Amino acid sequence: MFTRRALAGLIALAALLPVGGAEAVSAASAAYSASASSAPSAVSAVASEQASLSASFTPDRLGASTTIGFRLHVQTTNGQAPPPMTGMVLHMPAGMNYTLTTLGLAICQPSVLQAQGVKGCPPNSRLGAGSAIVEVPFGTGSGHEIPEIQAVAGPPTAGGNMVVLFYANGQTPVFAQLVFDGEVLPDSSPFGTKLATSVPLIPSVPGGPDVSIVEVNATIGPSGLTYYKRVHGRLRTFHPLGIGVPERCPRAGFPFSATFTFQDGSQTSASTTVPCPPPRTAPRPRHGH
Repeated sequence: MFTRRALAGLIALAALLPVGGAEAVSAASAAYSASASSAPSAVSAVASEQASLSASFTPDRLGASTTIGFRLHVQTTNGQAPPPMTGMVLHMPAGMNYTLTTLGLAICQPSVLQAQGVKGCPPNSRLGAGSAIVEVPFGTGSGHEIPEIQAVAGPPTAGGNMVVLFYANGQTPVFAQLVFDGEVLPDSSPFGTKLATSVPLIPSVPGGPDVSIVEVNATIGPSGLTYYKRVHGRLRTFHPLGIGVPERCPRAGFPFSATFTFQDGSQTSASTTVPCPPPRTAPRPRHGH
């Protein structure tokens, strides 16, 4: 069982709609129809998905309050855009110290996040941020960035598990404001917790294919966050504490893993390890004269 202080990981995912008004949508739809009618009847070779995952601790010290960084990349063996993603499970290493963190001291309601964006949420609900790269089939080309992805603490489940709300805000050259959630759950060794997220499908144009997620870069932790508290009746700012790195490092390092599910029912996974940080060197004693 996890409280809103018990934070696992973040993965910020998004799907976008191209902008350009009715004319752009009409032209994109026509292009899609023309492409479909002229496509050869032979079925091309089936491509499989490949994924990579990297993770980091900042600062990278045993026992320290840290910001966890992630980079996820998905591609196919034939170089085409991967199928739209429908789900992701991120596995975090065992032994992370969740009692240390002061992240998620407040919660944000999904309806407020949808209507007002992150500015409508309490500052003390923010958990992390990131960006994503998606491939949009029509209108603006491929490989477009979603520059703003935010994660905030949402209302916990009836069982007390923490819920992370994700807000993706793309403005130009693509446009979307999307809210979806993930639930923090216990996990089996060598992991301690996992974040299970369902990713909604968004069509590129009416009647067209859904967009594809290619890359996500995100952080979870105090880096770049400012919280507020009242001290003697005055509002003071402070930086929250992140999840604590364990005091001891497994011989092979700290393991992370992610499993991705796609619209066509296929799956792929990726794993990585954060190496053990170098041991602290004891300060040399000073000798008197």
